[in-house]
Formats: sequence, C-alpha cells, structure tokens
Amino acid sequence: MKRSAPTIKEIAKNLNISVSTVSKALHNHPSIGLTTKERVQKLARELNYVPNQAAIQLRKQKSSIIGVILPTLIDQFFTLTVNGIEDYALKNNYNVFITQSHESLTREKELVDIMQRAQVDGVIVAVSKETTSYDHFNALEKAGIPVVYFVRQPKGVMLRNWVSCNGNEAAAKAVDFLVAQGHRRIAHLKGPDSLLTSEHRYEGYKDALLRNNIAYNADLIKVCDLTKAGTQKAMKELLQMDQPPTAVLCFKDYMVLDAMQFLRKQSPTNKKKMEFIGFGNLPMFEYFDEKPLASLDERPYKIGEQAIVLLLKLMNGPKEEGYQNINLECELIEY
Repeated sequence: MKRSAPTIKEIAKNLNISVSTVSKALHNHPSIGLTTKERVQKLARELNYVPNQAAIQLRKQKSSIIGVILPTLIDQFFTLTVNGIEDYALKNNYNVFITQSHESLTREKELVDIMQRAQVDGVIVAVSKETTSYDHFNALEKAGIPVVYFVRQPKGVMLRNWVSCNGNEAAAKAVDFLVAQGHRRIAHLKGPDSLLTSEHRYEGYKDALLRNNIAYNADLIKVCDLTKAGTQKAMKELLQMDQPPTAVLCFKDYMVLDAMQFLRKQSPTNKKKMEFIGFGNLPMFEYFDEKPLASLDERPYKIGEQAIVLLLKLMNGPKEEGYQNINLECELIEY
C-alpha cells in the first residue's frame, strides 16, 4: 500500500513540539532557536518532507503560475517567444502553463475558462485568427487576472496592454530593400483580416510603394488564411496575371516556404524569377540550400521576455493609469 506523504503534523508529533514551531523552523524564522531548526530540518530530510504547494498558495492567495495561450507551437516563432517567457518567469519564481488554441476561438475561450478556474496569476496571449471579440479576456481582467497581448495586437480595441514588433516600419523596410534590388512589381501575401498585425504590415507595404513612386495595384494583394492551401491558391492567382510579380512580401516565413514549394513543383521557371521576404527569420533557414532573399527578425525571445516583464509589473506593482504598449523594432536579415 502506498505510504501517505509526511506532513508538518507528523514532524511535530515526532519531536513533541507544536505545528507552528515546525512551520517556522522550516522557513528559518528568526524566532526559532538554531538547535530546534536543525532538529526539525534534519527530520524533514529523513522523512522526505515536501511542502504542500496548494496550501501555501491558498494562504498567499496566489498560484505563482502564468498562463500562456498561443495559436500553435509548431511555429518556431512562438516556441522562441516561450523561451523568453519561461526564462524570466523561472528567475522570478513563477511556473508557466503553456497552451495552444490551434487558431480556434472556441478552444481559446475554453482555455481562458480553464485558466480562470486554475487561478493563474496572469495571462499572456497571442490571439487566434478567429478572434474578433475579447469578452472572454475581459472576464479575466474583471476577475483580477491581468492580461498581456503579444505578437498579435487586439483589433478594434485600443485599451489593452500589448507587446509586439513594429510591423508597419518592418514591411516598409522590406519593400525599400526589394526596390533597391530592382523590383517594381511587388506582391503582398497578407495575413487574415481579423488580425491587426496584418493591417499594420499591409499599411507599411503601401506606404513604401508610395514613397518609391510605385503605383498601388490591388491585384497584387492576396489575403491568406495561414494555411498551406490558402498560400498555394494565392500564388496560383499571382502566376495567372499577365505580368506576375517579381517579388513577394509575405505575412510570415511559413508562407514563404509554402510559396517557394509551390513554385518549385508547379512553375520552376517562375521560381527563378521571383524573390521572397517574410516575417520570422526562422532558425531552420540556416540548414536550407534554397533560402528566401531576406527575412524580418521580429525578435521573438525579446517579445516574450518583454511580455512577462509587463505582466509581472501589472500583477505586483502599483496600479497605474492607462495601458502600456511596447513596439519593438524588427531587423531585416539578408541571406
């Protein structure tokens, strides 16, 4: 039969002292003498005593757990953001509860409910592509659980705490670079319209065209749903144009990979005539023989780190008026 875990009461009974004295001795309280501390801690080690974290958290009225909701962990970018979150969390004695919405609003709402019932101390979220309402996150904040949005800024809602990269400036930087390489017909594979991040990158693309005296052509804009099939459909439509683009700015590097694969299989001739830039600077590119022209490094580790720094500030610092927004600069990496 499995032996029950040793308790403070058991230690107290063995040493014939009070439970309160044992508790203070285990926490090195200054009111307990050195001899008593050593006796208590020695017996605790012999019994393999482990503090009841649930009871400790109940007394402190905090769980020391940070909830994180991501669209997916298959995407290397989000995995790198988690590294930034976890490293800082562990340094500050917090554990991280990592979940995936799989780009589903229904699943995202379920995860929010789970986190509220688990009494996490705060939540960091990159919303799903289906998220258009934020009522479920509002409920968290009303319950006293702060929320920080990261990577994907909430659309249509200005009063939120968020951390992201400056997609507008980054997209413009990419277009300027392509123009400097001699490109004039530059297409844009845009992200889902539900994401404010998509709008920012799209606006940066348009601003750079104007700055470089290139006429805007709506036919060169294709909205993609972040699936391989959606990217392939967009590429097929671009190739059917009388004058296909010579360069493409993609919402993310995974779109670049799908687009390049499509050209390799369906139109090898055009593959040699078309160059790509995406967002992500995926580490896996290091191992590819065929790389895109460049990529925009969104600094995922830094985004994750800044998100949890902001969250801990909201959780533990004095209440401040207004909301805090952090917009990091992206770096263009040429391959």
